[in-house]
Amino acid sequence: MRKLCVVRPSLFLILILALAACSPAEGEPTAELIIPTAIVAVQEDVQQEQPPATPTADLPAPPTLLPTPVPSAEPAAQETATAVPTPTPHYRVAFVASDDTLNVRSGPGINNGVVGELAPNVDGVQITGEGQMVAGSTWTPITAGSLSGWVNGRFLTGSLESETFCQDEAVLDLLVDLETAVTNQDSSLLAQLIHPERGLRIHHAWWNPEVRLTYDEVSEIFTSTAVYDWGIEDGSGSPIVGPFSQEILPLLQEDLLLADDTACDEILHGGTAGIVRLPDGYDAVHYYAFFRPGTDEFAGMNWGSWVVGIEQWQGTYYVSYLVHYQWEI
Repeated sequence: MRKLCVVRPSLFLILILALAACSPAEGEPTAELIIPTAIVAVQEDVQQEQPPATPTADLPAPPTLLPTPVPSAEPAAQETATAVPTPTPHYRVAFVASDDTLNVRSGPGINNGVVGELAPNVDGVQITGEGQMVAGSTWTPITAGSLSGWVNGRFLTGSLESETFCQDEAVLDLLVDLETAVTNQDSSLLAQLIHPERGLRIHHAWWNPEVRLTYDEVSEIFTSTAVYDWGIEDGSGSPIVGPFSQEILPLLQEDLLLADDTACDEILHGGTAGIVRLPDGYDAVHYYAFFRPGTDEFAGMNWGSWVVGIEQWQGTYYVSYLVHYQWEI
C-alpha cells in the first residue's frame, strides 16, 4: 500500500497568497491619493462668483444711529448754584437843598417824632417795606446804616450808575415820547410819562423857584389856563406869571424840539456870563440835555437849552423835572 504525504503550508506561504488575492486585476487603474484644496482658496472663489456691487452713490445713505442721551449725573440743584442773585435796589436822597436835611421819623407822617436825619444826596438807602399814604405823599420805611425809620418817598430816588442810565434804551424811548407829547400838545401822553404821585418839577431858569405840577395838572396842562409864578426875568427882574402854555410851551417848542445836540448827564449851553448848574438837590437824578445853538445875527448869544431829569423809581423810569437855560445877561 502506497503511503500519502500531507504537506502543511508554511506561514510565509499563506501571507504570499493573501497578498496576491488583494492585488488589482490587470488593466484596472491604480488609485490615487486626492489632497483637498485649502479652505482659503474656496472662500476666494466664492467672492469671485458674486456679482459686482452696486455703486453706493445711487442708494440712500444708511441712517445714522445716534447714541441714546445719557442723563446727567449732576444734581438739578447744581444749575441754580451758579445763578446770579438779583441785586437789592437801593436809593439816594434827592431834591433836598445842600443846607437842609431829610427827616427820618418814627412812623409815617410829620406827626411822628424825628429819630434821625439824612444829608443831601446820601446813597445806599434801603426800602424795607410797603409805604403808607399820608396827606397825599407815600411815606416809606427805610434803613440807612444803623438808622431806621420813615421818610417822605418824594425825597428818595433810585440809585444807578451814570453809564447804566445813559445806555438804557428805555430812557431814550421816554425822551421820544416827551418830544411827541410836546409836538402834539398831548396832555394825556405827557401825564403818562410822569409818576402819578411824584408829579413834574419845572424851573423856568435853574435859579428860579421850582413849580411842581401834580399828575392832574399835567393831564390837562397844554390847554389849562391855570396861572403859575415861574420866577423873574434875568436882568430886568420882571415877574414871569402866566399859564404853562404861555410861559413854558414856547420854550419847549424852540429849544427842545429844535435842539441840534444832546448829551447825557452833561449840561450843554452857549456863551454866558452866568453860572450854569442844576438846581440844588437835583443832581441826585440823572438827565439828558437838549441844546439849540444861537444864530449869527445875535453873535450866538440867543441859544437855549433844556435839561430833562429822568428818575428811576421802583424799576420804572419817569420824567422827573424840566430845567431851562438861556443867555442870562
